Amino acid sequence: MEPGNDEVQRVVDETAAAFEEQNEGTSVEIQYVPWASAHDQFVTAIGGGQVPDVAEMGTTWTAEFAELGGLAPVEGGLGDEYVESLVEAGTVDDTAYGYPWYAGARALIYRTDIFEEASVEVPETWEDLITVSQTIAESTDVAPIHIAGVYTHMMVPMIWQAGGEIATLEGDTWTPGVDTEAGRQALQTYVDLAEWSPEGAIQWNSVDVRDAFANGDSAMMVGGGWDLSAILAANPDLEGNVGVAMLPAGPGGNNDTFAGGSHLVTFQGSENPELASAFIDFMLQPENVSTFAEQVGFLPGTVSGVEASSAAGDELYGPFVTQLVDHSRSYPATAGWGAVEGDATLTNGIQQVMQGSLSVEEAAAQIDATMSELLNG
Repeated sequence: MEPGNDEVQRVVDETAAAFEEQNEGTSVEIQYVPWASAHDQFVTAIGGGQVPDVAEMGTTWTAEFAELGGLAPVEGGLGDEYVESLVEAGTVDDTAYGYPWYAGARALIYRTDIFEEASVEVPETWEDLITVSQTIAESTDVAPIHIAGVYTHMMVPMIWQAGGEIATLEGDTWTPGVDTEAGRQALQTYVDLAEWSPEGAIQWNSVDVRDAFANGDSAMMVGGGWDLSAILAANPDLEGNVGVAMLPAGPGGNNDTFAGGSHLVTFQGSENPELASAFIDFMLQPENVSTFAEQVGFLPGTVSGVEASSAAGDELYGPFVTQLVDHSRSYPATAGWGAVEGDATLTNGIQQVMQGSLSVEEAAAQIDATMSELLNG
């Protein structure tokens, strides 16, 4: 995908050059593709039989293209040397199709100075989160937390935290889990937290939440390491006044969140399958994957890479590591999930509850009905 900045491209180009040096006579040609058009380009390449040898693929796309028959399976499968949630994201019918490259998981980012002012502790449960939020709202001039109408990566994992499942597969049928006790509780709690968000937050996304935090408008937010880096770059005065903690656990007793990132994949019909696998192995060597992941603001998809990352031993960024390795999961690994995201099924339901046009019960039923159709279509 497009590297986003010159430094990321430099790292990728240098890694490719190093591989060429170690494999005499080999030439690596890299094509950078915009994320916005990448999905359609994969469809076209597979349909026309003009596939690359190796590609970066978003973790929520891998299952889709595997089900279409476009991807080659990972030879020998994947073991515990990879982050488990990322392996799950690229596994269809017990066969792995994506090598975890890099990923990130969201944690709780908070203002240590405001917590001290309000004499509150870091919330460990949803109940704590509500109580702490109320105290901050009553004792400071800052909103305790902001919620966005277009931030499914915060709301949807709350279903897991409440003890439910986003969707379960029985035989060949997917059954959604939003219209369940856990799903409705997650949606209700998310909307309850919106009490302290501005009216326009119904149209906000995660970047808007981050910007508000960076501007000093809120005391807590859910975000990733990339968000924290952007916050401190935008407002250096927050250095030393920001902390990171694990997400508060829900009624289900866990604080799982979504692990999002990219796989490295190979394709059916590749002209150089052995060389493609060798290149992926080289890209995933601890030093190479750690260097790249840190440039893009994420963590490596390999356990050894995570351990070699600077975040692993960092007091501030360390919770993101623990959240990813020990408390992250993947969305349903099926082509239908892409349709759910493309249809904005969950976002529409969340926004309708936030604006009061649907009750939690009505929105949950609507979401499940649409998800069932799309996941099983």
